[in-house]
Amino acid sequence: MKKPPIRSALASWWRLVGFVRPWRGQIALATLAGVVAALATAAWARLLGPLLEAVLKGGDITLLGVTFQPADLALKLPFAVVTMAVVKALSTWAHSGLMATVAQRGLAALRKALYDRVLSLPPSWFEKRHSGELLSRFTADVAQVEFAVGTSLSSWLKDTLQTLALLAVCASIDGRLFLLTFLVIPGMVLPVSRFAKSARKAATKGQASLGALTQLASEHLQALPIVQAYRTEPAALAAFDAEQGRYLEVMKRSLFIRGAFTPTTEFLGIVGVAVALVFGAKQVALEPALAGHLVSFLAAALLMYQPVKSLSGNFSQVLVGLGAAERLFELLDAVVEPERSEQVTALESLELDDVRFSYGDGREALSGVTFSVKAGEHVALVGASGAGKSTVFSLLLGFSSASAGTLSWNGADVKQRSRRSIRHHLAWVPQEPVLLSGTVRETLWLAKEGASDAELWTALEHAHATTFVKALPRGLDEPIGERGATLSGGQRQRLAIARAFLKAPSLLLLDEPTSALDAGTEQEVQAGLSELMTNRAVLVIAHRLATVRSADRIVVMEQGRVVEQGTWDTLMQANGSFARLVAHGLG
Repeated sequence: MKKPPIRSALASWWRLVGFVRPWRGQIALATLAGVVAALATAAWARLLGPLLEAVLKGGDITLLGVTFQPADLALKLPFAVVTMAVVKALSTWAHSGLMATVAQRGLAALRKALYDRVLSLPPSWFEKRHSGELLSRFTADVAQVEFAVGTSLSSWLKDTLQTLALLAVCASIDGRLFLLTFLVIPGMVLPVSRFAKSARKAATKGQASLGALTQLASEHLQALPIVQAYRTEPAALAAFDAEQGRYLEVMKRSLFIRGAFTPTTEFLGIVGVAVALVFGAKQVALEPALAGHLVSFLAAALLMYQPVKSLSGNFSQVLVGLGAAERLFELLDAVVEPERSEQVTALESLELDDVRFSYGDGREALSGVTFSVKAGEHVALVGASGAGKSTVFSLLLGFSSASAGTLSWNGADVKQRSRRSIRHHLAWVPQEPVLLSGTVRETLWLAKEGASDAELWTALEHAHATTFVKALPRGLDEPIGERGATLSGGQRQRLAIARAFLKAPSLLLLDEPTSALDAGTEQEVQAGLSELMTNRAVLVIAHRLATVRSADRIVVMEQGRVVEQGTWDTLMQANGSFARLVAHGLG
């Protein structure tokens, strides 16, 4: 059952508070500073009436148990007022600084938790979501939460304490006047609760709409060469304009709802002050001695204007932040398969026994796959597109889990072993190399962080990449751009091979990394691959005849099943599925 909006908002708020809980000491000091500032404000309001009365009428005045004579009005009282202002200023500064620091630390912890969760989610989770929408959560949503947390922890606490202190002053001056003036407060509960529900709902829709807009823009920019090549810029602009129109419609409603709250609370506050003036004026007419009390009461009531206005104005922004927080918590609550503690050693044998895998919609990608890879053995996976070869790699890399059957590493079910431990003994060189932006050195350090220059150059030499890296202006420290954009396809692939060399895996997974290269470049990359494959187990998705011929064993797949296994000669003699694939040039 869906939680009521108020309960949901409170739950989100409580979770956000959890990220700042480690800094309780600073929060306590900030609260103390806020209390001092509130008391200074209340004292100023309480003293204003008697001070004004003493200045106008003369005579002695007793304030807070201290009696002041007319001669003191020129020096001591102004000094007391200035001292009070200094205390308020310093305490307000301390409160704001401490709370702002706590808020930023809490947000840093939230960002870290979010990124940690993203890094632990399998690729299959991201396949169902658009990168632009996720980017919106990390940018726009986090920014909204940042404002909400910063405002709530600093302004809300300070303004609430100040409002309560001034209310106490009003109540101590005249109980009847207090009840009449603030009789409007209970009447504010219903409109505020209705406003909160509508504003939060509109804010959540606004964030979702902004995510859709970011998603569309990200998609068009990533595919910009295609957009331009097919001359679809007008259509792309029209789609963006339409999505932006939907976002503006959502935001228009949200802004109107949020904009109505502050004027409503201000109006009710003015009504209360007007009631105090009418009733107080009648009381002063009957008893002139009450004039000083009325001035103090009105001063306290008017001093409440700013904190109450701040509270009401920030309230709508906090609701927006809580709506954004719920979207972030959806990401934070994404289910991650727990990491096992049991480690594995270098590969001696890998066995798939009747392994099955189904997608979320029930479609079966693997239907009882059985084969093995021994230490030092080279096994080629062949088959038409969609046969299930890439799914086998996904299971080995721990990106997905088998629906049934057993995948064993050295005789132990991988589901009972640490994924990170298994990945430590794996190196994967995909068809399209994946390089992070940064330098050549940082790219290689993904395999072995902190590796020495000697180790890096040795890996580059084995990958036949030394010549082009030395030719770069900064050598190992040359930036390679986003996804290695400043390098050619062959250079990127050789860096990927050098990275695999540096990792020194016991099992190498290759997705025919030379299939997309021209003949000259392929020869250079293939030389590096041949060295990389020496003396280690290799499982390769093969698209070319040369790769298949050199394999110790060939596994033929069709529609998620293994239909043939054997050497080149035995499979060709069988004249079955493999022979037909060879006749068509394989993949």
